Amino acid sequence: MAFVSATAAASTTLFLSVLSPARSAGACVCSQARKPSTAPLHAAKGPNSAPVVLESKAKGKKKKGSGAGNLAGALDVEIREAQEYLDSDEQEPLPDNFPFEIIDEDGMSVVILRRDYKDEKIEVTVSMPNLEGGPEFDDEDGEGDGESAGKDDEEAEEEDESAGDSSISLKVVVSKDSGPKLEFTCTAFREEITIDDMLIVEKTDDDGEEKFPYEGPEFTELPVNVQKGLFKYLEQRGVTLSATNYMHDYMVTKQAQEYIRWMTKLKDFVKQ
Repeated sequence: MAFVSATAAASTTLFLSVLSPARSAGACVCSQARKPSTAPLHAAKGPNSAPVVLESKAKGKKKKGSGAGNLAGALDVEIREAQEYLDSDEQEPLPDNFPFEIIDEDGMSVVILRRDYKDEKIEVTVSMPNLEGGPEFDDEDGEGDGESAGKDDEEAEEEDESAGDSSISLKVVVSKDSGPKLEFTCTAFREEITIDDMLIVEKTDDDGEEKFPYEGPEFTELPVNVQKGLFKYLEQRGVTLSATNYMHDYMVTKQAQEYIRWMTKLKDFVKQ
């Protein structure tokens, strides 16, 4: 298994607000299936590493000011186009042996996965997807001459290429009835999962005294055999490519649903 050093995480907007991946102790894939790589779990990538090429679940064009100057009209357009996308979206079937219970609350930007494994409790917090140069919903009234159409094609191609950075952030917490917890911060791409950080979280007494426990080395500074063992540790507890790829699709759909819900609230407020 090959490893690379340092962590790189880039987040931009998709077609709505996107939850940025968290890289701390307190915070934590597309519709077309591909053959997974031989080593799907890796240490976090360096800033100069080539991105994993992904297919975006939704492709679109840049809007040309639909409803400009009319807030209510602009909101109606956004809601309609998002709903049309959602209606055409086909959710991937649940993978065989998907081990988690999915806890999805309306209005929230994350989904919680839970399961029991032997004497352990596993909880995974899954963020909204991050998509570099994220596509927007299709613009129905886009018109123009051949030159502008050519530019739109070039822009769409650039967007598709930049979709290679699509990922979801995960915070995986492994706990037992007593003792410390293990917390992993991971990034799940289409063809690999990286471990960005790992912490041992001790139970603390609420005595009000500020403490500074030793948090251990950076994950990529751990011995290679220890890193390999921790990758296997997560796989045994259900953090696999099939599970994270399914959750990427799931979160893309949730993102569209939450976008419609948020836009509808805004529309109702400004119309009052």
